[in-house]
Formats: sequence, structure tokens, C-alpha cells
Amino acid sequence: MNLFSRTVKVVTHDGSFHPDEVFACAALSLWAEKNNKKLKIIRTREKAIIEKADMVVDMGGIFDSNTNRFDHHQKNRAGQRENQIPYASFGLVWKKYGVEICNDPNVAFRIDQALVVPIDAKDNGVNFSKNNEASFRDCPISEAIYNLNFIWQINKTSPDELFKKALTIAKDILVGEIAAIKVLANDKKETLEAIKVQNEPEILILDKNLEWCEAVAECKNIKFVISPRKEKSEWAIQVGRDNLEDYNSDRIKFPGNWFGLVGEDLEKVSGIKGALFCANGGWFAIAKTKEGVLAMANKALQIAQN
Repeated sequence: MNLFSRTVKVVTHDGSFHPDEVFACAALSLWAEKNNKKLKIIRTREKAIIEKADMVVDMGGIFDSNTNRFDHHQKNRAGQRENQIPYASFGLVWKKYGVEICNDPNVAFRIDQALVVPIDAKDNGVNFSKNNEASFRDCPISEAIYNLNFIWQINKTSPDELFKKALTIAKDILVGEIAAIKVLANDKKETLEAIKVQNEPEILILDKNLEWCEAVAECKNIKFVISPRKEKSEWAIQVGRDNLEDYNSDRIKFPGNWFGLVGEDLEKVSGIKGALFCANGGWFAIAKTKEGVLAMANKALQIAQN
């Protein structure tokens, strides 16, 4: 690759596109922007064009990160992770450029685990997770990107135009994932500091809106978390949960006769002025003020202990 050229030519295959090369190109687009370069993506199978490319993704029969050849379809593939998931083109690109794109090896690793691994597994025909009784798909993001191929049957949009649409969506998803993980890491740190200052309380009070779930999952004593709502003057209260993936692991519930009540009805039943809402299921509530949600938490604790 010509490091002095501002335009980087990336070649991938034409025809129907797949999530792994779409996301690989999205990652390379972020890398190019970071390095003040323009990415030119060419979709073709012409050997002469492939050979002259700066980067080749998901075709060409070669994996060589030193020359930016990122294919995984050759007989010996392109290696696999410790978890036995083989690399696809997205994973190969992310392995080389992920840390540089994120400016943080921990963020890059979490992106790999949350987004790259499932897409790589799907492209390599490897089961990533077992379908459950509800028949949820193995990797819905992957299938959603692939299903854009079928738009041509409705309005005859060309595959290249659909690829551009898929690339834009994939890039937005990737940017969002990176931003989310960075925010989650920072908010977890701030929440853990608040937990320490408050000596691991049953009711954790946060004076700013934070993504606190990961930190609270590690502190089993916390029953409720109080914080201001985003872009509103109200205050929220939510129950602590032991397992982020298990909605049945809530440590406590609001009283059952509060469930689903709003406004004056909730004020009357709870006896708490300014109570605005309690979710069905008893895991979340809102009040007008910090004092209101604190009163709700204390009363819920008192009722639960009796």
C-alpha cells in the first residue's frame, strides 16, 4: 500500500454482498477517516484490478496482513480465535486495525466479542449460539445486512447501490458500538466510585445519569439505583439485577399494588407525593423529584422486609 497516497483502493467481490465484507469495509472506512485518507471501494472479480489494489477484502485467496490481503476462503482459511471461531474478512481487518480505530485495546476487544465474532461465525458456517424456543436468529445484525440484497426484487436497485446502503448502515452500527462501549466503561468507573463513597448502600444515589448496570451487577448489596432522567427534570429509580442478561434476577420489586399505576393513582396507593409511574413488573419507577424516588425506594424496602 502506498502510505503517501491519500486514496486507498479497496477491492471486494461484486454481486450479492455479505455482512463480513460490508463490515470489513465499514471498519476500513473509519480507519481511512482517522488517517485523513479517502477510501475507494471497487466491487469486481477482475484479476488485474485485484492485483493492483491497496487492500483486498473477502476474495483473492490470500490472507497476508502485511500486504492487506484479507481473504478467508482459501483451503487453510485464515486462522481462528482461542474460542475456535474462524476469522472471516471482518475479523481479519479488525484484528489489524481495530485498536487503531478505537484508540483503546479494551474497546477493540469488546467490539470483537460483541459484533465481530458473531458475524465471522455466521460467514464461516459456525453455530455461534443455539436457537431458543422462540426461534430467535443466530446473529440478527448479520441477517439484517444480508437481507438488503433482496431489495432489488422490489425496485430493481443495483447490487452496487445496495452495497453502498449496507455500508452506510454498517458504519453507523460500528460507530455506535464503539461509542457505547466507551461510555459504558467510563460510566462503570464512575458508578464504582460512587458505590465506594456510599459504602455499598442498599439504595445507590447517582447525581448524574450513568449507565450503571455493569457496576451494580458486581455489588450484590444494592437493591435500588436512583438517578436523574436524561433530558428531563424527573428522577428515575430502578432495581438492581444480579445478571445483566437475566430479567428474572432482579433483587427486589416494588409493591405489587403499584404496578402499572400512573400519576394520582400511584400517589394515592403509594402515599408518596410526586410519584409519577411504576412499570408493570415492578422494576422501574419515576417521580418528580429526587426526594420522591428516595421515598419510593425506602417504602419498597420497608414493605419487602415485613
